[in-house]
Amino acid sequence: MKLPPFGKQFKPVPRSGVRVAIGPGAWNFAKKHSQPIMVLPVDDQASNYWWPSDGCVALIHERGSYDDERLDSMAQALLQAGAPSCVAIREALLNGYDPRVFYDAEVLDVAA
Repeated sequence: MKLPPFGKQFKPVPRSGVRVAIGPGAWNFAKKHSQPIMVLPVDDQASNYWWPSDGCVALIHERGSYDDERLDSMAQALLQAGAPSCVAIREALLNGYDPRVFYDAEVLDVAA
């Protein structure tokens, strides 16, 4: 299985964990940061990639969209890759709503 874009440059940090950007604004978001953030291309599925997590928590940045199914599949791929939990920040919900969504292996019933 192949690494996602920016996967070769990405090195999980135990304190800050794994970072992934999804949605139509993912590329621009990832390019603006000094530390590499992996990207799920809009025309691809999370299950097509190997997401290095090394047992670190995952942070998903959903940029420029609001797609529950895509976000759930990204979280599931990260949990299956070994992340103990995921938090999603949904840009589309930042106006007056709590933009955080929490996932763990028990919630999505991910087989270990």
